[in-house]
Amino acid sequence: MIRPRPRPARRAQQQHRASAPVRMLLAALGTAGAIVLGIVAGGGTFAAWASSAPAADAVTVTAGSAALSLTPLALNATDLYPGKTVYAATTVRNDGTTPLSLSVQGSSAATTPFTSALVVSAGRGTAADCTAGKVAPTVTTPLGSPADLAQTLAPGAAATLCIGVGLPVAAPAAAAGAAAGALSLTVSGSQVSR
Repeated sequence: MIRPRPRPARRAQQQHRASAPVRMLLAALGTAGAIVLGIVAGGGTFAAWASSAPAADAVTVTAGSAALSLTPLALNATDLYPGKTVYAATTVRNDGTTPLSLSVQGSSAATTPFTSALVVSAGRGTAADCTAGKVAPTVTTPLGSPADLAQTLAPGAAATLCIGVGLPVAAPAAAAGAAAGALSLTVSGSQVSR
């Protein structure tokens, strides 16, 4: 028996019916793939509960400060000779809000054999002992070189320093009879971490 051949229009309808579920499946897979790709590319953002509250109105932020003050240093360093040091007292006060580590340094604008031989000494003691030369220095340094006093001043604290200028015993003969000119003595404070 000979069967009739299906018409081309009927064959197209059958193929169309068979491919519709496949197309729907492919469309669903494509959409799911796009969602997964969006989540991975976006870092996985998901909704979550969140809350916040303002800090109290009394919150204040200010910077600290470093400040030193010194009383006048009445140092009469005349007629120095090798082995002689002249001392005077000064009171150093920490007027800032942070602890300060103290150092001392002497300097002179003139560079001569005399100024090159001068040394600065510093120690702690009373003003009377300092003037009488009874305070042993804790540091001695040539002009131009800062010396750490190994002392920390708390905010608001004060200390009496005995500062001296002198010639060491080994001062050169070329320093004899010379003048130092203007001599500057500086007490510095550097912040100490808490």
